[in-house]
Amino acid sequence: MADVLVPPEITQEVTQILSNLVLGDNAIRSSAEKAVNDRLEQTPELYLLAIAQFATSADTELMRSFSLVLLRRLLFRPPSTQRLALYDQLSGPAIATLERILLHSLLHEPAPVVRHMTVDTVTDLSNYSMKRGRPWHALQSQVFAMADSSDVHTREAAYRVFAGCPNLIMDLQTEAILSILQKGLQDQQSTDVRLASLRASVAFLSALDPGQQAHALSLMYPMLNTLPALPRARLPPFLAVLTELAAAHPLLFRAHVPALLAFLPALLLPAVDAGPTPTVARPNPAGFAFPPPGANGGGGGKAEGEGEDGAVSGEEDEVRKGALEFMTTLSEAKP
Repeated sequence: MADVLVPPEITQEVTQILSNLVLGDNAIRSSAEKAVNDRLEQTPELYLLAIAQFATSADTELMRSFSLVLLRRLLFRPPSTQRLALYDQLSGPAIATLERILLHSLLHEPAPVVRHMTVDTVTDLSNYSMKRGRPWHALQSQVFAMADSSDVHTREAAYRVFAGCPNLIMDLQTEAILSILQKGLQDQQSTDVRLASLRASVAFLSALDPGQQAHALSLMYPMLNTLPALPRARLPPFLAVLTELAAAHPLLFRAHVPALLAFLPALLLPAVDAGPTPTVARPNPAGFAFPPPGANGGGGGKAEGEGEDGAVSGEEDEVRKGALEFMTTLSEAKP
């Protein structure tokens, strides 16, 4: 972002301050915290823009992520009786520059973990701006374009933004909203895109009143159809998102209870490996061994809960827990 006019000496100073903030030395960190507060008291716009710019230019993922977290906390730090929130102290041009920096990061940040931090900052800024009567139109147009990207990480980021600020799509025709959400729910390349779109779909439905929800019920089919094709290990976060919706809006699930009751109970049963298929030449391919593999003292066998078996067992427990919570929520809500 070479067009952001932050003097080089300010950029250098902010770089040093932020580097000191992540050090383990308490005295150095405390001095850096005081420096941040002092600079923001004097020239908040300049230093906030410098922090935002550092979030796009720092060499490491850690520093870019840290800068985004710090920026979000500083912008929306609760005001006091003597002081407005920093966002409310910014001029229109400064806000426009800040938005432009964050849009650049949202589109171009190469590290998924940092881009997730950008999404959090962008959604907070968008929601706060909306409350102040300043809709972020450039964000809306960019995120719609990102949802059509050929890059899976870019598509995931777009749906994460929709999930964090559903107001970006609320002013569209219902058919257009359902179309873009369904496209994400049916993404053929990425489970993460489907999960982000599921969260966006839940956010959208939750923002509607009951009368509006009636016109969006068709979205429930692609939402629930994300479940059957998933590997068991990927089911828990999807089940958790749907459980949240079922707790708040159980009537949305009324038409789908029979299908869910046919699908969910099987997730409560442990997966069974029947072993090799018997053949005429080897009617008992597994053979017989004593002590059994993995028994205590059995020549290098793994104790229960260790290694891959323990990891698989933990994944299965999460799947069963997620399915049980979803079923319990549906039964208690009585949709």
